[in-house]
Amino acid sequence: MRKSTPQLTQSRRTENPFKKGVSLSLICFLAFVLESTVHSVPNDDSDSLAQSTPADKEQSQSRPPKTITAFSIHTIESLALVENYVQEEDFDTAQEKLDEVWQNEADLSLSEKAEVKYMSSRIAHMQQHVEETISLLESVLEYRDNISYAKEEKVLLRLSELHLSKKQHAKAHGYLNEWLEIVQQPKAGELAFAGSLFVKIKSFDRAKKYLSRAIDLQQEKGVNVDPRWSKLLDYVEKQLNASQ
Repeated sequence: MRKSTPQLTQSRRTENPFKKGVSLSLICFLAFVLESTVHSVPNDDSDSLAQSTPADKEQSQSRPPKTITAFSIHTIESLALVENYVQEEDFDTAQEKLDEVWQNEADLSLSEKAEVKYMSSRIAHMQQHVEETISLLESVLEYRDNISYAKEEKVLLRLSELHLSKKQHAKAHGYLNEWLEIVQQPKAGELAFAGSLFVKIKSFDRAKKYLSRAIDLQQEKGVNVDPRWSKLLDYVEKQLNASQ
């Protein structure tokens, strides 16, 4: 993890961070821990799987439960402070605080370790440090059994996006397929992203499938469809017609 020792301004030194809403951040972070536990419970059999596996086989499946380990009060308070610094865009101080938490790595639960890595990845991403963000996100996946499915989906999709931005289409495709294996209620934008990635790798059948689903989902919700999705779908259909 990155080490930084920023020189704080006098106002930063004298400022009591709890006056800036740490109590509220603590409440929000407690809500996050509870949400992670809720997401760890698999959906019942009545829920349909709104996604495709890499083999494009629509199926209904129940996801195994996650093992979300406990967060200590000290860790929760520390991460709440980090979130405060992130919101203030004081990224150096935020990372410095995370480094302090990681110094007690042996005392951290697996879920705590995953969250520290994930928050570091957020900081790196906000600073547009692509390689570092990728490395940190991949380290989060080392604890994938100890993070919520919602967090795992987010990590996989971001890794796919970052590798796509680096034109590493094979890696992007691999992470996207992992995402497709576990996601149950993808958003329209996520489906459109999947479609756009399949366009990049010239898998036009799958591109059409996911772009069409993204557009259908927006229409079902009565939301204006992003015109870029429609244009991309038109392009895909032309490619499919030309190949026949």
